[in-house]
Amino acid sequence: MSENAYAQEVCYNLRGGNRALLMDAFATVRKENFLFPPPWRVAITTQGYGRRAVLEDPEDLYQDMLVELVHEANINTGQPSLWAQIFNWSDLKPGMAVFESGSGLGYFTAIIAHVVGAEGSVYFDEPHDKLYDACRENLASIANVHADYRGAPLDRVYLCYGTTTIPAQLYRNTKLRGQIVFPFTNDWGHGFFISLKKKKKACELKVSSPCAFVVSHTYKNSPFTDDFGELHDMTVDISVVEQALNDDVLDVAKMIHLALEAKSNS
Repeated sequence: MSENAYAQEVCYNLRGGNRALLMDAFATVRKENFLFPPPWRVAITTQGYGRRAVLEDPEDLYQDMLVELVHEANINTGQPSLWAQIFNWSDLKPGMAVFESGSGLGYFTAIIAHVVGAEGSVYFDEPHDKLYDACRENLASIANVHADYRGAPLDRVYLCYGTTTIPAQLYRNTKLRGQIVFPFTNDWGHGFFISLKKKKKACELKVSSPCAFVVSHTYKNSPFTDDFGELHDMTVDISVVEQALNDDVLDVAKMIHLALEAKSNS
């Protein structure tokens, strides 16, 4: 499959907004530059192909597939069509300041950097010790990508792992009308992508597609994940947000629980 055909497949279901920018990014950014050397163990989701394979030729990478990064930790690159959908849904645009955590070897970081362009900036973090150095090396030559985040105001935050909490610094540094987008999951890694849009007196929560992700290495079990069955788009008053926010994290599971509880008592 050619790079252009790959980009068209990955972005097939996207509508309006940044679709053209995303298609250009997926057609331009070279996958093989953000992987360990071959052979690559992959799970292919492109229609008509077998589910699992071992690839040697870089040209074969241009399919909608997961590429294994750390076998023992079940860490892979992520599915291109899913992330294209999330970047489209969250309205990633040129000129934005973005923070991405759980960058793997930097492929989607480079996609983000391509979309935000020279006027934008991307900060990234990869905590896994088997990926950390290679991720930094892979991204070092991209001018608008930075390994050290020092508190710049952010338009978008993308967390690439299952969690129920957000670092308090990232929440506080997200601009008004900025979004924090992540897989909100139970401790098995099953849940939904959600977006939290900051407003002056509220936080607007929107729910996207179901997902399954490896959970954060700092994942904390929460009794409030029982509320998953009631998860839906909602506006959470700032007073409720503040009850779930401390010096370390915004406990999103607790925030949702308190919001649902307040609604049932009103």
